[in-house]
Amino acid sequence: MTGLLPAFVDGLLNPLATPAHGLTLLALALLLARLPQRFVVLLTFALALAAGFLAIALAVETTPARTVLLAVATALGAMVAAAWTPKLLACLLAAIAGAALALDSPPQAVRIADAYAALAGTAIGACAMLIAIAAIAGHAKADWQRLGVRILGSWIAASAILVLAVQLR
Repeated sequence: MTGLLPAFVDGLLNPLATPAHGLTLLALALLLARLPQRFVVLLTFALALAAGFLAIALAVETTPARTVLLAVATALGAMVAAAWTPKLLACLLAAIAGAALALDSPPQAVRIADAYAALAGTAIGACAMLIAIAAIAGHAKADWQRLGVRILGSWIAASAILVLAVQLR
């Protein structure tokens, strides 16, 4: 089935359907929840995502974006687990994650309009997932809740390391 709406929905669900995307976005959202000024990191992610989609529109060659996403998920997960949130590093990793996520999301569409709809869906889906998870994790105020977030960060890092090891083997 072709059309703008199905292509948009495919793009919207792409960050949820791709494990490397989901791990990276989850780790970045958990880190965002710990930052007092989230807007700068979120804006950095969105701008890098847009730059990555522009590169796709300009027909950039195949990149190792999925491997980069897993490496970023590892770093972000380790930062969440350690409760270490330097803003400059968070911005840098958000930029890398945004560009890599975009480059790892080439649309599988025949028509140009469908491809643009899929790219828009992916951008909206990734940003919405990031904001929603950060908002939920931001409510973790009790010690046991913050510990749970840190444990989740360590699981993300461990999962990403395992996938990287298998991928690079």
